[in-house]
Amino acid sequence: MFIDSSLEMADNTDVADNTSFSLIGSAIDVRPVGVSDNTLADLSVGEPLYLVVQVTEALAGATTYELRFYTHTAPTGVTSGPQLWTSEAIAVADFVVGLTYIIPLPSDPNAYERYLGVGGARTGSAVSGGKINAFITKDVTNWTSTNTRVNV
Repeated sequence: MFIDSSLEMADNTDVADNTSFSLIGSAIDVRPVGVSDNTLADLSVGEPLYLVVQVTEALAGATTYELRFYTHTAPTGVTSGPQLWTSEAIAVADFVVGLTYIIPLPSDPNAYERYLGVGGARTGSAVSGGKINAFITKDVTNWTSTNTRVNV
């Protein structure tokens, strides 16, 4: 799968250790300075886009962890903006290396404000460990090899 570094929000980044939603990694700007002539950014140029969130280090300490994908007009307020996606409350036992979410994103340019970001919050005790990758891509690969596949 191809990853554009300008669409990457978290790269093996520690999850937020808060009971209220906090930004994980950084917000990305989909309307950089100088692009003020078009208030509606067609991010996908007519093709489907996907948010990919991958767990790269298992979570410990908390009871559950929830992830959300936000959009907002300011980078500092991303987690108070509209939610484009919300995971279920993920049990700590399930928040393991390899857990991957592939979420189709809205094709409507009105769904997006200037900044996008991933936030997270825990329930229970403080987080010990837990890292994720989060990025937007057009090229999603969800195939994995298994010992039951036939060799070519």
